[in-house]
Amino acid sequence: MLPTPTSQAVLGRQVTVKGEIRSREPLTIDGEVDGTIDVSGHRLIISAGGKVRANVKATEIDVAGSLEGNVDGANTICIRAGAHFLGDIRAHGIVIEDGGFIKGKVDLSQPSNAAKAG
Repeated sequence: MLPTPTSQAVLGRQVTVKGEIRSREPLTIDGEVDGTIDVSGHRLIISAGGKVRANVKATEIDVAGSLEGNVDGANTICIRAGAHFLGDIRAHGIVIEDGGFIKGKVDLSQPSNAAKAG
């Protein structure tokens, strides 16, 4: 897990965003997002009431609500009990709690040593 941040952005329950979100700090989504989300280097939390229809880039992703879109480059993604994920995942690790729903492709492959060297 990442260290506890000193600052964090929160998108409230009554907020709807259509378009691109780029955050250089951890982000919690309680509302709705339709577009793209880039929080590279930080954690993204989609709370139980959060609804996201977006392609996502983040270091760590914690889904308790719903996420429809592709996830790219996460160290870990956690699909909590009651969460819904529809899309493709390319990450280093994944946790799916009992009762979490996922539909899509999952790629947990690591680059080969030859690819790292070359």
